[in-house]
Amino acid sequence: MEQNLLQTARATFTKDVLTALAKAGPESENEVRAGLDQLLPLALHTLLGRIEKPYGPEIFWKLSREAYGASVLEALAKPGQNGWQQRSEDLMRDLLGDAHDTIVHDRAAAAGLDDRTAAQLLGLSTTAILGVAGDFAQENSLDPAALAGWVSREKDTLRRALLVSRQAVAADGSSHHLAQHPLPSEYATLPEMPTEGPTRIRPAASEAYFVAPAAAAAGGGPIRWQWGLLLLVAVLLGYLFGHERPAPRQPVSGAAVASLNPVATAAAPGSEAPATAAPGRYDDASGNYIYDTGQPIILRLADGTTQKVGANSTENRLFTFLADPAIEVDSVNRTKGWINFDRVYFDPGATTLTDESFQQLRNVASILKTFPTSVVKLGGYTDSTGTPLKNFQLSEERAKTAMLAMAGMGVDLNRIQAKGYGGKFFITPNTTPEGRALNRRISIRVIKK
Repeated sequence: MEQNLLQTARATFTKDVLTALAKAGPESENEVRAGLDQLLPLALHTLLGRIEKPYGPEIFWKLSREAYGASVLEALAKPGQNGWQQRSEDLMRDLLGDAHDTIVHDRAAAAGLDDRTAAQLLGLSTTAILGVAGDFAQENSLDPAALAGWVSREKDTLRRALLVSRQAVAADGSSHHLAQHPLPSEYATLPEMPTEGPTRIRPAASEAYFVAPAAAAAGGGPIRWQWGLLLLVAVLLGYLFGHERPAPRQPVSGAAVASLNPVATAAAPGSEAPATAAPGRYDDASGNYIYDTGQPIILRLADGTTQKVGANSTENRLFTFLADPAIEVDSVNRTKGWINFDRVYFDPGATTLTDESFQQLRNVASILKTFPTSVVKLGGYTDSTGTPLKNFQLSEERAKTAMLAMAGMGVDLNRIQAKGYGGKFFITPNTTPEGRALNRRISIRVIKK
């Protein structure tokens, strides 16, 4: 019998794991178990919705491979799981968008959990699913399309599990929340999916079934909807990770506040500062150059969100370039306007982003979403060690990885380009470890405002 993703993910929450999770919080083991019954199907359904969007298979495959590499299944009960707990929670918030809090609240009520615990269990469920998928992809040498096809064959099992969980929500008496804040159609429906081959990931059925809140509360049967209408709504959710999520608001006390005219950066907007002028230090343990991003300031974005960053940071330089109408894109000299990411790193010799890199990518994605007409290009660079061909391939893959990460954070892929340059355009001699660390970088250039 073929391995079932949902059942296998559920089996990773062993008795020992459930006990450890219960001890870490105020809930009992039975409540944690009930919460997982509610949240595991929701996590998988949400990921399936992302898989069926452009570049979805590639993004899911990449996340699964990273989860496999981090051995997340061996650390499900450990606090933080090396950063995967928060990363998975953020992923669910991005995918579910404005509906996240309402959906989590309803499932928390059905399981007898508080909302914060339910959000954590949703993130933990996501981590488990990615870990199981990563293991399966590794064991069977699956490419992105084949892995997406395997996951998509969970439709029937997942539909039944979601029906049960939604009926449990209704039976708990919280169905009025669903009536007032219904699930986006993308997450409320589960069409039948033919399984003719591993690469077929889009539904062919013309109709979908789900239990509507009122019918569930009344004990009614499934209601039929036209898939075409639902698909139109789903398209409106955007190409990538769903709704835009406001960034956490930061206190502004003790920091400068940047709006349309932020604090001046270390280099003139639209140009790179000389590498020798880059303030910071070389970290021998990680092999990375740790930039000093300057005095803390607050960027206030057009959507009302804020970011606390350094005055010399990538975020502030990019924001300055986009927000100031006097700064124009140089369409003739394409070497101008490159801005280095100062907190984006990769594992040595690999294309895997380090955990601390995602915050800066998320910040940059949020900035780009408030300038919806902008188009940017990401450049990947290496030092001069190794062969030129391998360096070019590594830089190309790293640039694409950063591109897909930002796409996963809600930036339309049509607005991001990625290109690897290998060691061609070094910014400082490669004769010292510090110089090589500075040359290993990802940069961003605005090519349209």
